Amino acid sequence: MEPHWHCELCEHQDVSLKEGNICGLTGNKPNFTNTCHKIEFGERRKEKIVDTNAKFQKVLKNKWWVYSYFVLFNIFAIALFYLDYLFLDYIKHFFLMAYAVPIFIAAIAITLLGMGWGALNNYRNNLSIAKANKNEADLALSAYNIDYKLKLDFLKSFHGDPKVKSDLQFYYKE
Repeated sequence: MEPHWHCELCEHQDVSLKEGNICGLTGNKPNFTNTCHKIEFGERRKEKIVDTNAKFQKVLKNKWWVYSYFVLFNIFAIALFYLDYLFLDYIKHFFLMAYAVPIFIAAIAITLLGMGWGALNNYRNNLSIAKANKNEADLALSAYNIDYKLKLDFLKSFHGDPKVKSDLQFYYKE
């Protein structure tokens, strides 16, 4: 686990473009192995936990749409390739310039394939990033024997970070 996740949850974190994460108490970069004995949890911990869990849940909510787009665009692309084959087979006997239309139809089919696979790859990439961030934050808290219960209510937001109403309770593990 990287030390910067401990700093992300701590109230003493200072960020510098030149040096990165700096402890506000010591003025140095974090140099601990498992836990920081100077860590102080506060509002920053709550914001970070809610934010990482909200992003993770938002990505999970898109799963049905992404897979439906993937299937739908692939079906359309395969249908266009088949129609392209039939059209080319029918029209190839009439005149030579007819090959432009099948090439155009094949280009549309390839574009549809790219849209379906692109949506799937984007979802899988966003899911792995959100899952890794959530796991790192959870590991940083578990190093201090802290766990939490979180209830998220998503408010309407169409772009950017999700707007959520949260009920977060921290407790120490026994």
